Amino acid sequence: MPSDSQDLPLAMVRALRIIEETGSVSEAARALGISQPAVSKGIAQLEKRFGLDLLVRGARPLGLTEEGQALAAFARQADLLQDKALRHLQDVRRDKIGTVRLGSFGSSASFHILPRLLGAFGRKFPGINVEILEFPDADLETVLRNGGVDAAILADPHKEDLDILPLVSDELVALVREDHRLSVRPMVRAEDLCHDPFILTKGGSAPLVERWFAAAGQTPKVAHTIVQVNSILALVKAGLGVSIIAKLALPSESAGVKVLPLTPTAPRSIILARIDKAPRSRAAQTFWQFCESTWT
Repeated sequence: MPSDSQDLPLAMVRALRIIEETGSVSEAARALGISQPAVSKGIAQLEKRFGLDLLVRGARPLGLTEEGQALAAFARQADLLQDKALRHLQDVRRDKIGTVRLGSFGSSASFHILPRLLGAFGRKFPGINVEILEFPDADLETVLRNGGVDAAILADPHKEDLDILPLVSDELVALVREDHRLSVRPMVRAEDLCHDPFILTKGGSAPLVERWFAAAGQTPKVAHTIVQVNSILALVKAGLGVSIIAKLALPSESAGVKVLPLTPTAPRSIILARIDKAPRSRAAQTFWQFCESTWT
C-alpha cells in the first residue's frame, strides 16, 4: 500500500508548481537549481509513493493532473507562508513591529514616568506597541518573575536576580488639611501625626510608611485603609484624618490639602526591572536598550 504519512518533499511540490506555470520540467529544474533528471526522478517517486499520476504526460505544454494541481497549490501556500514569515522577521529585526508587555504599579508611574517614557519611545519606534499591564504593588514583582511581563516599573524591589535601571527618586510626604494645625510646619515628625485619625495607603508604599513610624517608636491611629490616592486626598480635605503617601503618587492638583516633608526623610527608588536572562523578544530588548540610553 502506498505510504502517505511522511512529509512532502517541498522541492518536488515546488517543481510541480513551476511546471503548472511554465509547462516545462526544464524550467522547473532551472528555477530550483537542480538537474532535469533529478526533477523527473523526484516526481516519479512521488507518483509511486501515492499511487497517483501527477503529470499529464504526452501533452504539450506539459500539464498537471488534478492531484498534481493539489500539490502545486500546497507549494504556493507554503511559499506564501514562508515569505510572510521572512518579512515578519525582517520587520522585527528593523524594529518596525513587536509588542512589549510593561508592568506598572499605579499612580507614581502613571503621573510621572509613563507619559514621558512611552511618548519618547513611540516617536522613535512607532511600530512597536507597548502594552501597559497594571497590578497591585505587592503582586507586580511576582508577575515579573513569573514571566507575565517583559519589564516592570517597581519601587524598591528585591534585586538579587533582576536587571535594574534607576528611573526616578521618590520620598514619602505627609498630607494634612490646609487649615490643620500642622500645615504651618516646615516638616513633620512621626509623633506629630499620631494625634489624628490616620489614613493608611494600601499602595506599594504602605510597608515604607509602617517602617517609618516603627523607626520612631510610634504607632499611628489607623482609622481608614484606602487604595486610591484621590480617595485619600478627599478624606484628608474633609478633615477625616491625616496621611502619608509617596510624593510621585500625587496628582498635579491637590487643592485643600497641604503636602509636608517628613523628618527624617523616607526615600524610595523607582526603577525599571527585568529578569536577568535573555529577553523574550527583540521588541523587549529594544525597549530596554532605549530606556538605558534615555534615563542614564
